[in-house]
Amino acid sequence: MSDHTDILEKIRNDFRRLEAVYSNGMNDLRKSALANFDKLGFPTRKNEEWKYTDISPILKTNFSLPGAVAFEAKREEILSRFSVKEEVILLLLENGKLNRSASDTGNLPEGIEVKLIGEEYKSPVVQKHFSKYADVEHDAFSALNTAFLSEGLFIRVHPGHTIGKPVFIVNLSSQQEEAVVVHNRVLVVMEKNASARMAWITASESEIAQTLVNAVNEIVVEENASLEFDICQHENDKAYQVCNTYAYQARDSKFTINTATLGGSIVRNKLHIKLDAENCETHLYGLYLADDKQLIDNHTAVFHARPHSNSNQLYKGIISGKAHAVFNGKIFVEKDAQKTNAYQSNKNILLSNDAVINAKPQLEIFADDVKCTHGATTGQMDEESLFYLRSRGINEVHAKALLNKAFASDILDNITIDSLREMVVRETEKKLIKANT
Repeated sequence: MSDHTDILEKIRNDFRRLEAVYSNGMNDLRKSALANFDKLGFPTRKNEEWKYTDISPILKTNFSLPGAVAFEAKREEILSRFSVKEEVILLLLENGKLNRSASDTGNLPEGIEVKLIGEEYKSPVVQKHFSKYADVEHDAFSALNTAFLSEGLFIRVHPGHTIGKPVFIVNLSSQQEEAVVVHNRVLVVMEKNASARMAWITASESEIAQTLVNAVNEIVVEENASLEFDICQHENDKAYQVCNTYAYQARDSKFTINTATLGGSIVRNKLHIKLDAENCETHLYGLYLADDKQLIDNHTAVFHARPHSNSNQLYKGIISGKAHAVFNGKIFVEKDAQKTNAYQSNKNILLSNDAVINAKPQLEIFADDVKCTHGATTGQMDEESLFYLRSRGINEVHAKALLNKAFASDILDNITIDSLREMVVRETEKKLIKANT
């Protein structure tokens, strides 16, 4: 594909080829989404939201939709790979397709159901929520994801149920001869008084698999419900990912999202949360470790629409080599959202002279009785602390890694799923040692 015209034509041809296969009533939705994508086109750096993120390497790669997936991964192998020790509900996707034999869809505790969106599209709950929060009119990648949705995961936690086992949603990018694009879709509905913890993990099957994961997560947290949703991105250095997460909160709900970005060549995360009733509580924590020539871009937007709600954002980045990181965080407080408390902080450490961070915290407040703060800091390693550790006999590489791990710890500590937190800590330590070598 030599230019954008070729890319767009290939997308249209792929859509027409698959259109005949889709027979579950979603074609009108897909056609509308594709029409939106045609209007939008791929974003460029002329777009303010993409000012610092150049996706031209993605557009120069001849990505194809995955062919038939030969499911090979076993449940025990996946749990061992991620050092999962506790009892979990595993949902394994290979190139976006559900591997039923390795997943726990047939062995679920009471109060939770897992189905495919494509199979459940006409059900009342899916009709009520699916594609009601994803911004397919203004976001090209969300529109493209919706146009090419084939399966998608629908996870529903029934009213009043607390799911004790964490849900592990693992997308494994399988090796194929050609570069593959995967359109992952997850719809989570936490019904009234429900509670659960979930982890969404992306990983590469091998170091040579080249993939683009274009993911959309839609999350609904209903009245007095609670959800922790953790994202861990740990793909190889040939992988690209665009991950759009849209969350909607009802009265007295609590939503916590932890995002750890460790791998991938270009990773773009967008998180939009709407607090649409009183007494909502929202926590956003993010950790990004960028080295070599990685580009990691985090965009957050929290919309306070009603009074008496609280949100807290804390994102931290450690950037080394010639890597580039972006943080753009927004807080919107609408005129009816009196008594809002909203806080946002972005802190970064640069480990090399060539590392770059573009940070842009923003507030838009239309109410007059609120408490809102935001800020961003960027610095280098504390030389006095480094000298102290060196004087205690710790070599320079491990001393720097220890200081950086301490810097990241208040993000990592918010992951309450033990195995996931331990995995992220372990991989963070490896990457920090590499960055300081």
